[in-house]
Amino acid sequence: MERRPQRLLISQACALLAAAAMPLATPVFAQGAALAVHAPAASPLIVPDLGRATAPIDGRWQFHLGDNPAWALPAFDDSGWAQIETGRDWETQGFRGHTGFAWYRRHVVFSSASTPADLSLLLSGVENAAEVYWNGRLVGSLGKLPPDPWWQSPFTFSPGALDWPQIIPLHAPGSPAGPVAGVLAIRVWMAPYTAFSYENSGGLEATPSVGSEEAVAALETTAHFEWLKSNLYQIVTTCVAGIVAFLALLAWLRNRRRWMLLWLALYTAHPVLLFPIVVAPWMMSFRWGYGLVAPLVGLQDVSLWFLLLYLLGLRDNRRLVKWTTRVAVVCMAFNCLDGALQLFDWTAWPNRLFLAADITFTIPALAVQVYSVVLVLFAFRKRLDGARWFLAITAMLADLDFGFGNWFSMGNRWIHLTWYRPFVTPLFTIGGNGFDPFTILNSLLLAAVIYAVWRYQADQARRQSHLDEEYRNAQELQRILIPESLPSVPGYAVTSAYRPAQEVGGDFFQIIAIEFGPSGGGSLAVVGDVSGKGLKAAMTVSLIVGALRSLAESTCDPAEILVGLNRRLHGRLQTGFATCLVIRLDADGTCAMANAGHLPPFRNGQELDLPPALPLGLTADAAYETTSLRLYPGDRLTLYTDGLLEARNPDGELFGFDRLHTLLSTHPDAQQAVDAAVHFGQEDDVTVLTLTREAVIRPETLRATAAAEA
Repeated sequence: MERRPQRLLISQACALLAAAAMPLATPVFAQGAALAVHAPAASPLIVPDLGRATAPIDGRWQFHLGDNPAWALPAFDDSGWAQIETGRDWETQGFRGHTGFAWYRRHVVFSSASTPADLSLLLSGVENAAEVYWNGRLVGSLGKLPPDPWWQSPFTFSPGALDWPQIIPLHAPGSPAGPVAGVLAIRVWMAPYTAFSYENSGGLEATPSVGSEEAVAALETTAHFEWLKSNLYQIVTTCVAGIVAFLALLAWLRNRRRWMLLWLALYTAHPVLLFPIVVAPWMMSFRWGYGLVAPLVGLQDVSLWFLLLYLLGLRDNRRLVKWTTRVAVVCMAFNCLDGALQLFDWTAWPNRLFLAADITFTIPALAVQVYSVVLVLFAFRKRLDGARWFLAITAMLADLDFGFGNWFSMGNRWIHLTWYRPFVTPLFTIGGNGFDPFTILNSLLLAAVIYAVWRYQADQARRQSHLDEEYRNAQELQRILIPESLPSVPGYAVTSAYRPAQEVGGDFFQIIAIEFGPSGGGSLAVVGDVSGKGLKAAMTVSLIVGALRSLAESTCDPAEILVGLNRRLHGRLQTGFATCLVIRLDADGTCAMANAGHLPPFRNGQELDLPPALPLGLTADAAYETTSLRLYPGDRLTLYTDGLLEARNPDGELFGFDRLHTLLSTHPDAQQAVDAAVHFGQEDDVTVLTLTREAVIRPETLRATAAAEA
């Protein structure tokens, strides 16, 4: 039992390809002609007083397959032709399987003296294009016939969904009113079959009507009103979907990292894009519509799949996301190949050649069309709330309905399956609008998607609010850890500037007064950088600063401080690390420093040469070395993080060491150096600290130091 659907689809595909490969069934044409050719010639249609009314040109018309310009002439003898009726396709009247040209002829007599001078014909329901001749004169057309055919026809599986009516004047301008007799000849052309051609089609599927131009225009207006009335629900849902698509696209353009909004825009734009193809075919030629419908349907399927990944919480399954991407590529590839057939004039090809190509590309596209069912089955393993259950069930049912409806409708012409009819037959009608299963399920799915997206966005907004609160807390913590106002350093003028790339950053610096040392006291200047950005890096900074201040209470040796920091950080940074430079400054100009993988400082524009060492947190037994030097009055140390070097301009150029040397040669303070990086193009956190040895210790510095010691 489990293999029966698979066998059914396989057998159906084989039957379709076999039908496409077979030549046209010419014996059927002969049979149809034989059924009708011996009927007696139809008597002329007598049209009495028209007045302001219209009259149908009904009854039995003379009919003949093929094409001959002489058949338009009123003197042509059509008594040997077959007879069929308008308002019905020619296949149900014995001419099954015919595509190409055929002619209708009707002898008409307008007997009243009040026959209007502006006699006009209302023509509609032509499969697929036609030219109208009145007494041998071409008076108008609906569409355009070969060699450059152009026609309008709805892409639908329901016979009877006809094209837009066309008013064709029969009298030449200035013709007098009065009794008129003549021959109305209509040259009809039917396009070759496509994969979704339905049974029982061809010819004048609606009866032409005749009357004054005003009366015919009123009939046309009535037809337009009936179309509007019967499609009102489709128009309203299309407008709603279009508004949602527009708002979703605007929201995505404001934040292009929210890909779910893009998929929502593409999915809800689908009814708008399909409107001129399915609902209002008079807005677009059939070939354009048939060429676009496959890529648009494929885009709708793909956008729905990625929407389900977001809304059903399936994006954590990387394997499923990868397979969804692959299936999406296959789906769009076959749908685009199918649509690309319209780039060629397939109406001039042998019918079976285009039909075989159309079916070959359509079958794989239909095979992956129900992939959303796979996603829903994965979602059933999760704990879903009511909104997601509603979305999952409606998505599965709508996809199955659309997929099986396509399969069965594609095969109905050649293997005579009628299983598609329940999918397109209205279950009920409201105000002239029919509601079939496809319409109902897709309306529910659209509502489910919009509601689920609203719930998803609300959840994301709450999470973002909590995250923003965490960031604010981290910013408060970072403001405490990274001083905005610097303590006084005896014997030195200090400037600092810090610019994170995000709300919080991974750079840090500290100025710590110490009460012991070789000269009896001094200060520690520390600059560092934690790998990564954002909240995680900020939390690591808080750990480092806390450990640093704790270590500074027991030792003033920069190397010992780095060893202690490394011991505390090892095993806590996962795969991350931190660089750090520690400098002890004494009031007499003595300076000792140790480096843990950080960029060496600059002294008066020249980079110092420090022993290499590993960053903090990589190994537990890393060793660090203290280097001593002496600073003289006017000497400046510039400490910085790699965000200064890695600033990148719009052309992709790095700030680099050459620009850094040029910048430092101008002796900028810390803020000027940071501003230069930001102006060039900041990409990472930037921190700069300058320490300038003063000629004498300023009195206010001594007072600040005494107050700190007190």
